[in-house]
Parts: sequence; C-alpha cells; structure tokens
Amino acid sequence: MSDVEKIYAGPGIFIWGIDEDGEEEVDAVTIDLTQGGITFTTTTTYFEPTTDQTGTAPVKSIATGTTGAINFETPDMDFEKVLRYNPNALKIVDGTTPTKVKYQVTGLAGKELPRKRAVIMPQGVTDPDRYIYIESVGVKFDMNAAYVLDNNRRLTISAIAYPSLAATPKGLLYTWGDITATA
Repeated sequence: MSDVEKIYAGPGIFIWGIDEDGEEEVDAVTIDLTQGGITFTTTTTYFEPTTDQTGTAPVKSIATGTTGAINFETPDMDFEKVLRYNPNALKIVDGTTPTKVKYQVTGLAGKELPRKRAVIMPQGVTDPDRYIYIESVGVKFDMNAAYVLDNNRRLTISAIAYPSLAATPKGLLYTWGDITATA
C-alpha cells in the first residue's frame, strides 16, 4: 500500500556552493525566490547497435552517459549573485562616485562555466532525506526582462549537472538524501 505521507509539494530553494558535508560554502549563491518551481531532470544517451537482419531495430542498448538539468525562473534580480556564477558578467563601479554601479554581460564565446556542488531543498524543510545534492553544476544565465502589467522581470536559470570525476563513486551525478551518510 502506498504511503500518502510521502507525497510532497511546495516551493524549493537552490543553493550553488555546497561542501562535502552539505553545508553552504562562504561564497555560496542562494536563490530562495522562484517563479513556477524548480525542476531537476536527468537525460541518458545510448548507443543502440543494429544488425542487417534486424533493420533499424536495435539489438541492445548501452548507456553512453548521463547529465542532469536544473531549470527555474527567479524574480531575484540581485546581479551580485550573477557575478559569481556567470563568467561573462562584469561589475563596473564608477571611479568618482562609488555609489554609481552598473553590471554588464558580454556575449563572446570561449568562457568555461565554473562548477560547484549544489542542492535543491524544499522551503522550510530541515529533513535532508528530501534534499537532492547535485555533484558538479554549471549555471547557465539568461535574462527574461518582460515589462508587462501582470508579470515581473526574472532571471532564467538553466543549470547543467555533469558527472563528477573527482567524486566517490567516480562519475557521481547526484545524491538523493543525507549527503553525510557513509557505508
């Protein structure tokens, strides 16, 4: 019989910059305002060989890799956070009037996204069994600046989760539950 107590709902928090014990690092980026919720999905690619006798029908499937995706929008327009995860974001402080600040985002290619461990946790919940720790996350940044009567500006966050080659086990993508549990 199913346990209806294990059906969870509610908004989430995304924290980029988590140490191996599940604690926030000093320069962690916390996004606790979302619009439309947070989704975490994984995608596995496969090599599916065929034979002449089976035509286009594969004879087996071999996993070739798995990545994850974290997607959400936030009305949190704090560009100081963007500076930490986007290598194309710049902060310019006026040389004469230090209260005059501007943020610029360049569009040139070739900059690698910094990667850190992240966690998605439900708002107001302290049970680590409900957390998802993603081992190696690069945050992609896009603006969605709509000026409309019945909506607000927001930042679009599309992060990618890479298999970590430095983790144990090698290739760890994510951990569901208490990250401090040991064998």
